[in-house]
Amino acid sequence: MKKIGISALAFFLVSGIIAQDAANDSLQHVSVNSDPRVSALVKKNREINEATYLKTIRNMSGFRLQVINTNDRKKALSVKTRMLSDFPGEKTYFIYHSPYFKIQMGNFRTREDAEELLQKVKKIYPSGVFIVPSKIQMRPPKDGELILDAMGDKP
Repeated sequence: MKKIGISALAFFLVSGIIAQDAANDSLQHVSVNSDPRVSALVKKNREINEATYLKTIRNMSGFRLQVINTNDRKKALSVKTRMLSDFPGEKTYFIYHSPYFKIQMGNFRTREDAEELLQKVKKIYPSGVFIVPSKIQMRPPKDGELILDAMGDKP
């Protein structure tokens, strides 16, 4: 009985090794015939995922400059008007938190970026201008780059 068990075990081991060699030979010559519709679906899925990602990343944590914080609405509006004329490339926000009117400007990812504008604004308003953390609005990239690359995260 032991001889039959040993010979059966040897038979299975040898047949397994032979089958494995045959499988390796057949894997070297594999050809894949794919339907072009599958490639089109994968491409469409990627486009949808990228568009969804860009929509979700539009509002992110960052920094803005707070130029003024006052309870005088007319003064706040005049400061906003001046900021719009002096810095036309920067987005300016008129925020009301009862009883104060705040004028904030810019959308900066880092504090260092905000400090560049801070120095320019302090020439007009030497006191009371400071950097505040805020939810900032991001523009989608124009040339197809991902926003993550600009933030230092590599996909």
